[in-house]
Amino acid sequence: MPAGVEKIGDDVKIGKGSALKLHEIKSITANRYVVTLREPFITSLRKVDRYPVARVRIELESGAVGVGECVATPAIAGDSFDEIWQQLNMDEVKNLREIDGKVLDDLNLLPSTRAALDMACWDFESREFNCTVGTDVTIPIVPLSEISRIVKERMKAGFTAFKVKVQLESIDDLIRRISTIYGLIGSSSKLRIDPNQSWDLAYATMATRSLESEHLPIEYLEQPFKRSALDEHKSLSQITSIPLMADESCFSEKDLEKVISSNAFKYLNVKILKAGGVYPARRLAKLAHEAGLTVSIGLMMEGEQGVRAATYLAHEVNPEIIHDLDAAWWFEDSSIVYRGSTVRV
Repeated sequence: MPAGVEKIGDDVKIGKGSALKLHEIKSITANRYVVTLREPFITSLRKVDRYPVARVRIELESGAVGVGECVATPAIAGDSFDEIWQQLNMDEVKNLREIDGKVLDDLNLLPSTRAALDMACWDFESREFNCTVGTDVTIPIVPLSEISRIVKERMKAGFTAFKVKVQLESIDDLIRRISTIYGLIGSSSKLRIDPNQSWDLAYATMATRSLESEHLPIEYLEQPFKRSALDEHKSLSQITSIPLMADESCFSEKDLEKVISSNAFKYLNVKILKAGGVYPARRLAKLAHEAGLTVSIGLMMEGEQGVRAATYLAHEVNPEIIHDLDAAWWFEDSSIVYRGSTVRV
């Protein structure tokens, strides 16, 4: 490890907040760049084709440098890029000369801002190895007439796991959408459905019954209802055989306690930007695993450094499953390597 970085105890990977203590900091600076996507990323919550990424750079007196980054997700986290940018450029942040989890917590930052600083601390730990893990690829919300083309393009790229973004549409159209995709990818591929909080219980009841009657093998249904609607998730889990995944319902350890208590979910999507950093995300994943949930690591379309961090975390948490790490595949220009349903960093 470079000078200025020290491990704290044996629980470095499960401590609350940042488990690395960073000292002898020379400077903390922020810059920004714009990501352009190869095609629009469309969900029930948002449509994006280019967006800004905030990057933070921590330099130690030794000359070692750590980099972290984040994006704004107003429809998910309720933040904005301007807010993130202002926080990263506060004197209280720029003048820090040592960082640990308590320091970051005391700054009362947005989760995304905190995650960028935490990720820069983590960057000093992460450079000693490469890893490859499985990932799905997203099928965005598009007209039914475009589904076959989009799925075939992703199959040609070698993907064998597919996350289908859906919204509140007629049940007939939903079944047609999923049936078309399944007819193309076949039973050897994984099929996941993500309404991004857009369904209600009545619709979800009809949708899951129709999916089951059509014998469509859905690995899981991700966050069909609003993040606070745990009772509705519980009700749905009692009437469908399709497992549910929590995503937006879980940002923090307090959220995780509620998710576990609901007994509604079998899967949890952990994201670094939601959790406020790599180290809090590690702890969330550990606690969720201990509670019997299958943990998948996901992204919020952050830039390449965010994809690297999430991929390392996925490899650490569970290298055997298919995670949700396709963000950099969407980039018009990227150095991240995708080979079929794997990502290598």
